[in-house]
Amino acid sequence: MPDPLLPGDPTRTGPYTLHARLGGGGMGQVFLGRSPGGRTVAVKVVRPDLAQDAEFRRRFATEVAAARKVGGFYTAQVVDTDTSATPPWLATAYIPGPTLHRAVADHGPLPVETVAVLGAGLAEGLSAVHAQGVVHRDLKPGNVLLAEDGPRLIDFGIARALDSTSHTRTSTVLGTAAFMSPEQAKTQKVGPASDVFSLGCVLAFAATGRSPFGDGPVHAVVFRVVHEEPDLADLPASLVDLVRACLAKDPESRPGAEEVSAHLAAVGVSRASDTGRWLPPDVTETLARYTLAYTRFEPGQDRDPEGGPAGPAKQMPQATGSDTIKPETPTFWRRLRGVRGVGAGAGEQRDSPKGAGGELVIGNLSPHPVEVAVDGTVLGTAPGFASRAFPVPPGQRSLLVSSEGRGVARRVKVSGGDTAKLAFDVLPGPHPAPEPVEQVVITGGRLSGVGGPALMFGGIVWIASGLLAVTMYATGEAHPSVSGTEMLVAVVVGGLIAGLLGGLLAFFSGPPRLVLSRAGLRPPHLPASEKPFRWDRLEQVSVVGEGEGAQVVVWPRRGWPLETTRTLKDYQGGKVVCRAEEVNAVDPLQAERLRAALRWFAADIWVEQPAAP
Repeated sequence: MPDPLLPGDPTRTGPYTLHARLGGGGMGQVFLGRSPGGRTVAVKVVRPDLAQDAEFRRRFATEVAAARKVGGFYTAQVVDTDTSATPPWLATAYIPGPTLHRAVADHGPLPVETVAVLGAGLAEGLSAVHAQGVVHRDLKPGNVLLAEDGPRLIDFGIARALDSTSHTRTSTVLGTAAFMSPEQAKTQKVGPASDVFSLGCVLAFAATGRSPFGDGPVHAVVFRVVHEEPDLADLPASLVDLVRACLAKDPESRPGAEEVSAHLAAVGVSRASDTGRWLPPDVTETLARYTLAYTRFEPGQDRDPEGGPAGPAKQMPQATGSDTIKPETPTFWRRLRGVRGVGAGAGEQRDSPKGAGGELVIGNLSPHPVEVAVDGTVLGTAPGFASRAFPVPPGQRSLLVSSEGRGVARRVKVSGGDTAKLAFDVLPGPHPAPEPVEQVVITGGRLSGVGGPALMFGGIVWIASGLLAVTMYATGEAHPSVSGTEMLVAVVVGGLIAGLLGGLLAFFSGPPRLVLSRAGLRPPHLPASEKPFRWDRLEQVSVVGEGEGAQVVVWPRRGWPLETTRTLKDYQGGKVVCRAEEVNAVDPLQAERLRAALRWFAADIWVEQPAAP
């Protein structure tokens, strides 16, 4: 992702205003720039020491002139350059997306279908480069960008200019040893076949997560590239023959870029034909954070109040989901603000009055903070187990809610003076990700609720039958032909049967579930024929007590008795819906999640009970 400008970085190169850092390499630093007309570009500025080298300037100008002729869908087009400037620079089309190296490092090897699409695109890009008499010379995972509509090649021809200076040759080899061709390693004449060899290395890396020639000291890697066969042991079978052909030591034995593209197109059907996405879901999610990132700048955000460069306003991708969040009425929120326990003191933060605009309220039902972005701009963070309101201009908006680099996108509609609400829960796991929720289910263990009493009943039956058997035997009421051993066996077998029946009842009855939604509250074990307790028929909802003694209590409105066939325990004019331990909400995190869900769904009737002294 782009990083803010550092002190000493240029804020302008040629006609382009620079806003952020995109990366760097052997030639120089790459910045995100914007043209006077608002076009976003990647500006590569040559290192000062290279700018002083006359031979480098000459070859750089030659390579850039050739690169400007390169077209094709799978290359980043050179759009502008000034090779005579101090320092020299060139601008290419900005491709929002991670590099192949970053994607594999973060998410692991790519599926074979994705590798096929990747390779076919890169081969087509190489064909366009070679058609102009240009050899890339530095094809590696770091020079491949993954865009939403396919891969892109960058930095073609630059390695040749760097090779003209002895003091940069070593650093160039250091960065590309595992992906260079044998003829490059031996400093022989390099042609299009060299790029095909590098493409084979890139495909192997994308499919396995490693170079086919291993890693280690540079000289050891170069030796393997020149003299040893590649390690393709864990490469998918459908790719082995093609990659091995690309990695032939003799350049004449390698297939051409067009042949590689045709072969990969036949490997399998790409993801795009089925889902519209060619990348796997986790990489697509990462790509969403790049898409349109730092590409839209608001007036007055280019410089800070001190007059120095402030970098770009932090931008986030537009949402691509189709869900629409319906606004609540102003009356609802007027009632909500007047209820005890609601507002900042009950876990909700408000940035500013609503005014004539709309308001977006994000509920966070997890302990993980979530970042909220609308129309590509980060608005703030909703803390764990809390909600936060953000002023939003009326209209259809793109919403992105993310946590620890993983996010979910949605469309949201906000009307002037109204409020749109959406709750999120962060799913547990090694890569937690926010998920929109329409209801929350607080679930207990299978031994609670009906299952626990069932097992207890089985135990009581076992003990009672044993006592009865002993009594009968002691008083002589047992049949004379029944021995003590037989009586003991009968008691054990009977107890086991009773316990088994209780266990089966515990299993099939399932754990007790407290279900909370916009419609209302469904207590554990409420018969399916009965409707949930509607919020508009309740006067108040609270969690009373703490720890194992905590209870969920509701107070019905006058004239609206709770209609249920189950007997609910009374509590100070209300009814106990369930015990916290019954639904496994005794642990501090689970208990707070229960309260957060009730605060969200029962916002206008929720009352926070004070903790016991």
